[in-house]
Amino acid sequence: MTAIADASRPRWRLRDPSARQNGIPRFPPIVAAVLAARGITTRAQADLFYKPHLATAYDPLELPGMHDAIARVRRAIAHHETIALYGDFDVDGVTSVAELHIGLRALGAQTTNYIPDRFTEGYGLNTGAIDRLHTARVGLLITADCGITSVEEVAHANGLGIDVIILDHHTVPDELPAAVAAVNPKRPDSPYPFDELAAVGVAYRFLQVLYEASGRSLDESMFIDLVALGTVVDVAPLTDENRGIVTAGLAQMQHSLRPGLEALASVSRTRVEHLGAEALGFALGPRMNAAGRLKHANIALELMLADDPRQARLLAEELDTLNRQRQEQTAAAYELAEELCGAADDPLIFVHTDHIHAGIVGLVAARLAERRNRPAIVLNRGPHVSRASARSIPAFDIVRAIRKERDLLVRHGGHRAAAGFTVQNEHLDTLRDRLVNTAAEMLDDHQRRPVIEIDAETPLSALTGIEVRGLMRFEPCGQGNPRPVLLSRNVTVVTARPVGATGDHLKLTLRHAGITWGAIAFRQGHAEIADEVDIVYSLKQDWRGQRAELEVLDIVPSAHGHPLEVDP
Repeated sequence: MTAIADASRPRWRLRDPSARQNGIPRFPPIVAAVLAARGITTRAQADLFYKPHLATAYDPLELPGMHDAIARVRRAIAHHETIALYGDFDVDGVTSVAELHIGLRALGAQTTNYIPDRFTEGYGLNTGAIDRLHTARVGLLITADCGITSVEEVAHANGLGIDVIILDHHTVPDELPAAVAAVNPKRPDSPYPFDELAAVGVAYRFLQVLYEASGRSLDESMFIDLVALGTVVDVAPLTDENRGIVTAGLAQMQHSLRPGLEALASVSRTRVEHLGAEALGFALGPRMNAAGRLKHANIALELMLADDPRQARLLAEELDTLNRQRQEQTAAAYELAEELCGAADDPLIFVHTDHIHAGIVGLVAARLAERRNRPAIVLNRGPHVSRASARSIPAFDIVRAIRKERDLLVRHGGHRAAAGFTVQNEHLDTLRDRLVNTAAEMLDDHQRRPVIEIDAETPLSALTGIEVRGLMRFEPCGQGNPRPVLLSRNVTVVTARPVGATGDHLKLTLRHAGITWGAIAFRQGHAEIADEVDIVYSLKQDWRGQRAELEVLDIVPSAHGHPLEVDP
């Protein structure tokens, strides 16, 4: 057999070559190998993975700034100050504000909610909003999912006599704002053991401490569903503490749905029994985000706080309509972005135009990064300034690259994989050249090929019922804890037919050693099919939720001998 030579094909790489040898004894072999590939090699570790509620809780007082934040909020409640809850316009920001609204008001706090308008105010704190809150006699401002880079804005608030508490999780800049407290697990001085909480998780830990300090018992069922939703949709790693949060939140949703989530599940045709991490990320989350992308995130906030099922239904239907519009606009904008990119082979994609809506530049950047497997930046160009969203690939830290060019930027912030910034148009060409040069220095052609990380290679016929049950228990899966990925070679193709409106997907029947599986291969309707194929796949429930089927991630004729890379 000869190795496949197509440089555009995904590379297959074994996550841990020693996983088979390090698996837990007397565990189902495939399950043991996949667990070992994720670093789980003892029964005690497996127990904590499968039952995250058994893990010892971290002390939230170890989050830097927590003591000062709690003291200032307790004083504000005691003195009946108005507390402004200021959040980002994405789902993490919205759920953070909703959670703080519920938790603080139950303690008797006087609160007002503020989410900026994406189009007139942009991301993060802004002085105009602070001025309006000052006019409304706000004495304390709590930011959620923003604020950690707002040095000038916090100084402005201080000058007006408004104290600021920051609850954030974004990458911390060299200079912290002069806030009363900046609670962020990513601070270099943080002793907190886990630095990947979403902002809604930081707010959750804040409320736990606040209630304990107030001598009150915190009813986490009031908002643990919101914490799970924000964590999943913000693509925070579903490991460690986040795994416990999301597991508890999904359990709460299975028990009882708040009116807003029930209405959102209904309009998205999501059955309650299917309400897992995937449904949060791909059904509920996009509809909530559509509010801030095309209109105003207050619609999503009102939905999360709604008590009346009829009001919730109307809001959910509005979000569903906005989401359909968002899908149509994103498809058209992506085609335009591809035309603007053309055949360019730069290591970083940089597209700026006034024809892509500011609310969907991040979605277009994400699609470009996925399809072309390189970091992508898409800018909505205004008369004088452009607003950008950036998405990256695992090999490239996009926020670090952007931060290097802060002398050209009006504002910036984000994560390793996703970031945003505002730039004066006069600096666009210089900025593009610098960022492309940085990507060229850090990425070679090999790194720019997509990689599928494989947990284990196994004959398809070895996938027995007990193995399937063990692998399905890896849920909730997502960022940081992807579904187990397996490789099986020499699989017989019984049937293969294109499906979908334009035949973009493949519906397959596969067989090995007398065992038959149904399978779906998304966006592979034109894949080369032979009598025998090698497949890379995960397990998922079929669309009825009745049985497991294979989701094929890549498929190659066995005769091609596609190599499985093993890192030394």
